[in-house]
Amino acid sequence: MAHICTVIATSHSPFLYQPLEWWRGVRSARPLHASVPVDNDQTCADKHLRVQTAMEKLRKVFEASKPDVVVIFGDDQKELFSFSNMPAFAMFAGHGYGGYRTIAYEGAPEGHAHRPLKPKTHEHWVDVQAEAGLSRHILSHLMVHDFDPAYMLTLPDSSHGMGHAFMRPMFTLTGNRFHLPVVPIMVNCFYAPQPKAMRCFHFAQAVKRAIESWPSDCRVAVIGSGGLWHLPGADNAYMDTEFDEAVLSFIQQGKAKELAQFFDSWQPSPAHADTDHARIFSGGTGMQSGIGSGTGETRTWIMAAAVANGCATIVDHVPINASPCGAAFAHWDMT
Repeated sequence: MAHICTVIATSHSPFLYQPLEWWRGVRSARPLHASVPVDNDQTCADKHLRVQTAMEKLRKVFEASKPDVVVIFGDDQKELFSFSNMPAFAMFAGHGYGGYRTIAYEGAPEGHAHRPLKPKTHEHWVDVQAEAGLSRHILSHLMVHDFDPAYMLTLPDSSHGMGHAFMRPMFTLTGNRFHLPVVPIMVNCFYAPQPKAMRCFHFAQAVKRAIESWPSDCRVAVIGSGGLWHLPGADNAYMDTEFDEAVLSFIQQGKAKELAQFFDSWQPSPAHADTDHARIFSGGTGMQSGIGSGTGETRTWIMAAAVANGCATIVDHVPINASPCGAAFAHWDMT
């Protein structure tokens, strides 16, 4: 039977893959809450080095675990889906896909301005092998154990390719080699109504049971891709380090279920009562169902923790005020 050899949770912000000049440019273009500090050049440089160091540590953990296949929990931000079809959970069950290695768009984000896609050259684009056998095994297992995710055998939008939540961690963890087959599992973290964190917790546990029942002698790495606190493109966006620290405390203590309960019951602090959370967390749908926007990606950390079912090692947590976002990196020892 298959064996889960490592579990990793990592942020995938574009700030992790861009130079310092890009950090400064984005900060100057974004209308942020007055509470967000302005980091000087040296502080930004220190944080830039910290995130690069953290990603390198995760790469070494990943390589040491010697996986044969990778299962990734990640969100989609209208790269594959749209408001004409927005499933809560979905799986790619085909044999392969293409995608941008890290950043799909030219230039820096400025409000809601349209940005062209980069050319599909070898520098930017790569074809990735999937693991259809494991994908279809997980899908079938879920369908007979009270979960019914959507699925696809080909990408709905091949012009964009696979979403960044799946491409960027593989760039990081494989050192841009993309040499391992991948099972992408998509979770609607961004657009209300999203699944509750407790539903995600139980879904991930079912995925774990499916992996461990797969009749193949292989080593499987499980990745939670996204988070932590960030509100990309939102007017009056702010940083909530207390939220991040609470999440990481639950992760470090091996309390995945309690983390899901915390996430589902979270309410904004009085210090940010002036922020329209209902609007910024809806992702533009006008509906509300828990935490959405970028912070909603924390669901993928909860899912990783549910699979690992133990205490995590926190590699680093870096509040990037230029975004603002809480970049975090963690892994679990599965030996």
